[in-house]
Amino acid sequence: MNFSKSMDDKYGLFMDIADLADLMRVKRTTLYNQIYNKKLALPFVKSGKRYLFPTAEVAKYLEKELQLPEM
Repeated sequence: MNFSKSMDDKYGLFMDIADLADLMRVKRTTLYNQIYNKKLALPFVKSGKRYLFPTAEVAKYLEKELQLPEM
């Protein structure tokens, strides 16, 4: 999984909502709305006021949804 490795190198173990919004090219508000409406298909942890997303799970989700070719 080169994609997962490169994401780990760039973002570390967790991504915040700004990182995820930038990666998915959506507004942060869109992600907040999906979280509040329980429609976000990604696992997350709330740490204080911050939402954190495991980078490995985000990579798996993107590989599955985008069906990236193996490199």
